Amino acid sequence: MLKSFKLLIVGDVRRGKTTLTSKLIDVLAEVCGEEKITVLDFAPDFMGVGGKVTTNSNVRIIRPEGLKAPRLMGKDCKTIWELARQNGELTERALREYLRNPTPVLIINDLSIHFHTGDLSIVVEAARNAKLFIANSYYGTSLSDNCGLSERERRLVEEMMKEVDYVWRL
Repeated sequence: MLKSFKLLIVGDVRRGKTTLTSKLIDVLAEVCGEEKITVLDFAPDFMGVGGKVTTNSNVRIIRPEGLKAPRLMGKDCKTIWELARQNGELTERALREYLRNPTPVLIINDLSIHFHTGDLSIVVEAARNAKLFIANSYYGTSLSDNCGLSERERRLVEEMMKEVDYVWRL
């Protein structure tokens, strides 16, 4: 018997990761019940990159206020890392809020925002607390920097790929 399932949806920008995730939320809400689902939406929604999930369901959505798109908004490495650090604090708070009151289904939109400076272990802990874990993450070449942020993000997404049952590449 299947005790849990963990899915990571990855792809470059504008590949449909958030659209697919939004559709999965609505289907799961109908099948599982809205009260059993938590969505952590880490999308900064800047210039069409990192769109927020849209749903017709009344699921629990935690959207940290003030998330930024570091590579697109930062003018230099110092600013890029500072924006990423601020995002890391916001996303960690959201993950901790989920862990204080977990639901059987956890969905994370734009997980790579957390991976810029955040810790992999708290994401793994949150995923293990859910019976069904679905996350989407940027994993491509369209966004890059010479500051080391993209390299760190890619490495942690690849580590997360090892923690899930299935990786869906778009």
